[in-house]
Amino acid sequence: CTSDADCHGVTKCCPSKCGYTCQEPVLDFCYLPSVCGNCKALFRRFFFNASSQQCEEFIYGGCGGNRNNFETKKECFQAC
Repeated sequence: CTSDADCHGVTKCCPSKCGYTCQEPVLDFCYLPSVCGNCKALFRRFFFNASSQQCEEFIYGGCGGNRNNFETKKECFQAC
């Protein structure tokens, strides 16, 4: 695709590993940055990195943050 007009239904023209393809739109929270929060715990979590189109690990402090915060990589990929 070259624009959203090339796509059908609710799909959008999005960058992918092989150029641009029509894809289901990603939820808005998937574009939020990883936020460690303001507590001092050291939880291993995953966030969707919109630039790399990958779910990546980060350390979460246990409180605060945003919805781009998943306990497993699988949960991250399923949501985003």
